[in-house]
Amino acid sequence: MTKRITYMLLAAAFAWSGCSREAVSWSDSADGEPILFAASGSRSSRTEVEAGSDGRLAIVWSSGDAVGIYGMNDGRSIGNNYTYVATPFKEDPSRCSFSAEDPTRIFAWKHGASQGYYAYYPYVSVEGRELSPTSHPFSLPAVQTQVGADSPAHLAQYGLLTAQPVEIAATDESHGGILFTFANLFSIVEVRLRMNADCPIDRVPLKQIRLVAESGNLAIPAGTIDLTQPVDAAADLPVTVETGSAEVALGFSDTFEVDKEGYVSAYLVVAPGHHAAGSVRMEITAIDNSIRSEIFPEAIVLEPNRHYTKSYELSLDDFEPVDEFEAELPALTCKVGEPLTVTMTGVADRIDFWSGEEGHDFAYAEKDRMQEATMSMNFYMLLNSGTQRTPLKVKYSTDFDGTMTEEAILAASWTDVSSLFDLTTYIYGTDTSTTVGASTQPYNVGTADCSDWFTGAGNSCYIAFFYHVDAYDASYVDPATQVAGNGRTYVYLHDTWVRAQYKSEDTFTEIYRQKYVDGESDPSYPIVVFGPTFDDSDGTNPLRIFSYGSYPYVLRLGAAFRPTEERNSYLVLPRLERPAAKNVGKDQPFVVKGEEDPQPQSYEYLFTQPGVYEVAVVGTTQTLAGPKQIIKQATVTVTAE
Repeated sequence: MTKRITYMLLAAAFAWSGCSREAVSWSDSADGEPILFAASGSRSSRTEVEAGSDGRLAIVWSSGDAVGIYGMNDGRSIGNNYTYVATPFKEDPSRCSFSAEDPTRIFAWKHGASQGYYAYYPYVSVEGRELSPTSHPFSLPAVQTQVGADSPAHLAQYGLLTAQPVEIAATDESHGGILFTFANLFSIVEVRLRMNADCPIDRVPLKQIRLVAESGNLAIPAGTIDLTQPVDAAADLPVTVETGSAEVALGFSDTFEVDKEGYVSAYLVVAPGHHAAGSVRMEITAIDNSIRSEIFPEAIVLEPNRHYTKSYELSLDDFEPVDEFEAELPALTCKVGEPLTVTMTGVADRIDFWSGEEGHDFAYAEKDRMQEATMSMNFYMLLNSGTQRTPLKVKYSTDFDGTMTEEAILAASWTDVSSLFDLTTYIYGTDTSTTVGASTQPYNVGTADCSDWFTGAGNSCYIAFFYHVDAYDASYVDPATQVAGNGRTYVYLHDTWVRAQYKSEDTFTEIYRQKYVDGESDPSYPIVVFGPTFDDSDGTNPLRIFSYGSYPYVLRLGAAFRPTEERNSYLVLPRLERPAAKNVGKDQPFVVKGEEDPQPQSYEYLFTQPGVYEVAVVGTTQTLAGPKQIIKQATVTVTAE
């Protein structure tokens, strides 16, 4: 029975035996006229290669197939690697004529001269080396890829057809054309597989089929061929091996599954050669990296232009597990900015690293994370005119009822968070010769994380500035300037904001931004509450509003310069709420290895914050029963630099 295989682009051949030196006499041609080139073969379908009972391959041509031709006259080159394009005969596509692709690169008859013409398919442009028909470069890769089960479409990119040399003596009469006979230089090995009836699973996906020889080459990644010599299965190939390989590995770009119903085929293109009995091994690798090995007991002879078939019924028990993935953490402590190293052995299709940080925690690999917003507060200020150096405190309350009186404010519990900000700065007009004006740049006290302030009802809190002025003491001496008297110090608040931001997002939400228009009532404005000791002597000092360029709502807190009693005022921000937690989905790992990546031996990760982290390394391997995860978990302590 004839075996058909699809051979998409490869122009095919028939028997190698016999050296064709014939010319085709369509008509006589004058000296210097272009040579007509043609090829013939046994009739069949364009996209099919047939292997008859003798395993020989037969092919046909397709329009646009390009060949390369070398020409010689009296032993001298008349053209190297000229491109000729095929036009198949309509009534018989196994025959075709060739025409020059470039009219400036064309071969012409030379009467009275010995001539030689040497061709190959498919055409390739040769760069970086001297062109010669006796050393035409080619490559048969050691790593090949098949689309899926039973598909030989890949064979076209790995095959090489060479024409039997055509040589014409100087005494021969004028000829109208030259007939080439092409054949495949390599062999095709078809491996037919099915599972035995006792297989406990319906389908076994394969990852690779590999042929390995103890000696000799099964692939030639780099080599040259002498096109002037005929290819004879009984003689050594006219090939020079520059880089050889004792193995050929065939992978699959699409699913290749073996079942119990019928045989499926994989096709490897291999170099011709002779291999002693027991010297060639086949390895069939399943999707879980388990391997079924087979040593061929017989001597193997691979001839050019031949198709060989081996059939196997496989048992699941024949597949031996190898190279199971393992990960280790040699050290369980590291410093910020110092790499934590993971060492790995074995094979995994994918490797993920989970640092234990928010967003990368293995505990949230399969469940959604409800992410709380991080709250932060910042303000800009200046001190002016006086010697009381710490007149301002920042506090928050979760039980203040919002009644804007001093009594209600003092009845609530307030937590002093002033230490989170840098409130120590020089006093204009005291430490400097200038006082605060529109051009004076305010001081950034820093940004504080205020997330844990929002524990009141509805995740809320009140934030307030507590302003205090001591009663005047003429005997006080400022230690910094030796100025006598503790005159009050103004506090200028140029800008204040409170923001919410989710770690998974680049943008923030502004919960509060300082704005105040005198005489207007707006729930987003802060409210100033004055203690009972303020009187007419304070004038307009307790609260003034200024617009200074990019700071249009500057609030100044103050009092009389020499008050006889202490003064207290309170700038209370509106009740602020922390946004609800957001579902940000599952945490994501750092991918150490994807399916197409090489297998790493180690991985390093840098932590940016000290803490205790639950680290996980997960290797995922496709097994015959489905994906399998191998998990290594450890507690890692990260200390400050």
